[in-house]
Amino acid sequence: MKRILVLLVAALLSASLHAADAPKPADRPNILFIVADDMGYGDCGAHGCRDIPTPNLDALAAGGVRFTNGYVTGAVCSPSRAALMTGRHQLRDGVPDWIHPGARGLNTDVPTVAEYLKKTGYRTAAVGKWHLGEKDPCHPLRRGFDEFFGFLGGGRNYFPDPPLKPNAKINHYTQLIRAREPIIETEYTTHAFGREAVKFLQSHRGKTQPFFLYLAFNAVHTPMQAPQDYLQRFTTIEDKKRRTYAGMLSAMDDDIGKVLTALRESGFEDNTLVCFISDNGGPITRNAPNASCNTPLRGGKGETWEGGIRVPFFIKWNGHLKAGTTYDKPVIQMDLTATVLAMAGVKADAKWPMDGVDLMPFLNGDTATPHTTLFWEYGKQWAIRQGQWKLTYAFPTKQAKTPVLGLYDLSQDVAETKDLSADQGERVRQLQALWQTWRTSVSRQSPVEVSMTDVNDAP
Repeated sequence: MKRILVLLVAALLSASLHAADAPKPADRPNILFIVADDMGYGDCGAHGCRDIPTPNLDALAAGGVRFTNGYVTGAVCSPSRAALMTGRHQLRDGVPDWIHPGARGLNTDVPTVAEYLKKTGYRTAAVGKWHLGEKDPCHPLRRGFDEFFGFLGGGRNYFPDPPLKPNAKINHYTQLIRAREPIIETEYTTHAFGREAVKFLQSHRGKTQPFFLYLAFNAVHTPMQAPQDYLQRFTTIEDKKRRTYAGMLSAMDDDIGKVLTALRESGFEDNTLVCFISDNGGPITRNAPNASCNTPLRGGKGETWEGGIRVPFFIKWNGHLKAGTTYDKPVIQMDLTATVLAMAGVKADAKWPMDGVDLMPFLNGDTATPHTTLFWEYGKQWAIRQGQWKLTYAFPTKQAKTPVLGLYDLSQDVAETKDLSADQGERVRQLQALWQTWRTSVSRQSPVEVSMTDVNDAP
């Protein structure tokens, strides 16, 4: 009996020590991911935009860290969102391209950031566009989220849908739902998503349980639809599509401002890491062009030029990250996933190792670069960046059906205008070999072929 009591005391003491080591809910930061859809790199004041004011995005950038070499892994939406959810390159998990209606979604065996955080006590909510599969196994409520308001597909109208008729067949790709129940929304969709995010923050007020809120706008993706009062703000913009784009972007900026205000008024601002990215570059000539601007970058959505993969990328955490910081070393959206898990004291499942890295040591003084090499692939196109050098295999023009290979020194030529491959043959061969080795490592399958028709018609 004495031996049993000793063992029990030892076990209780060990459990107590482990519990003391683990971060307490109140000590762990809240997490807010905000994702824009198809926003141009040059379309915010922080990046030099002059015709569309974005005061709330600019304040977010000024209040924390602005990444001047911030990338996403995918040149279109689903791949980029998949990698953000898992911290792994999307080719590892079956999302090489945008997910068509009814198609297989993100590999359901791979844990998402929401699943990791929920298991450690976070309250999790997703608001807005999902686009990682609309079948039930892929539903946000099955992927780690406690709450969901939004739609499961890749695009939908911004203005209210007509009332649902009795026994009407539901389009699960576009239908707005709360949890799993179809709803009829009366507000402009961007405003509805902002409203729901604000409601989540307000409902959490006074609670010590940490939260993870994933706010994924479908703005500024087509269809081009802006409320009349927002169009009136931009009567000086002559191009009609650009004027509508400006209204859509301004509406999103306003709603981001409302969310950040609710964060502050609810007492969460100083204990919340806020992250903002666009899911890919602005679509310029293909993939649902929306009159966005990627200046000074070349190309846009659906391409592996800088304009397709380098995006507005800001993070803010009061008291932990110095306001007004500019970070110039290359980072990628998968790093956000790894960073928040490290902050929450969560270790990724060894079966599903992450490609992202924790950025906090680098932002707090580590002079090394988070990534020596970054890789991309979209259909026939691909790219690799190592230091200042980028090897790009992409379509040179809208009419081209065969990509061309070029080497660029991004430290001198961010617009990728001066192909140096003829004078740097050995570097080209080295980078091409590195990319091929990486491509083999992420998937044994052959690269997915994407026809020009697919590229032009993708949402």
